[in-house]
Amino acid sequence: MITEELTIINKELERVKKLDYVLDTNPNIGSKEKTLYDLLDKKALKRISNISIKISKKQTDKYISLFTAPPEGKNQIKRLKDKYGYIDYSKKNKTKIFNASIQANYSKFINGKLFKLKVNYDNLKLNLEVYNKDFTLIDSKTYWSFKHLMQAYNTRNKYLYLIKAWEKNENNHKMYKYYDYNLYELINFKDFLELVNNGTIRVTFHINIIKRGPEKGQIDDKGTNFEIQELDLLKLYRKVL
Repeated sequence: MITEELTIINKELERVKKLDYVLDTNPNIGSKEKTLYDLLDKKALKRISNISIKISKKQTDKYISLFTAPPEGKNQIKRLKDKYGYIDYSKKNKTKIFNASIQANYSKFINGKLFKLKVNYDNLKLNLEVYNKDFTLIDSKTYWSFKHLMQAYNTRNKYLYLIKAWEKNENNHKMYKYYDYNLYELINFKDFLELVNNGTIRVTFHINIIKRGPEKGQIDDKGTNFEIQELDLLKLYRKVL
């Protein structure tokens, strides 16, 4: 069903589609999403809820983030870094970090341990399980309750706009042309859990360390993302437009 909110954003996206190539508004990083948000009317955006806007990825970067949901419990991010993190020697970093994408259908080897997700329907939790090399379970303290995940799932992703954009460089400046979009609507939370269970949806941790400034040495948590490949979107959403 096309609501008033969707009508507003549709009009804005149609307006943006008519624009020619636009200059990247965040050239230090290079962000198609940030540039798109800068083009959209701010008053219109304030009226929009339960809608997520993503840029369609290249074939080399197939996963998109559905939402961010930190694990429950006290200091779990710090605990994961301290207990299972590793030193990134390629960046001359002498402190531990923990960057990893983990799924439920196979074990991920990280710093001498095996990690995988476990959908526990009896306890209504999604657990991050850690095993020794001999596949002995040693840790399952990191978890997300189904209630916690459902709240995150429904808050930002009732509707998803997937925007297609071209990119070019002109005079050493990145420029984008937003030429098309599709609108998707979530089906139900049970499908989300099943897609986690079969490995279609993964969890990615981005736990780093601040390298400079007054907060140097403190944890730089970029968020714990639940991600899906674009080709699997119709397993979780139905196409509206």
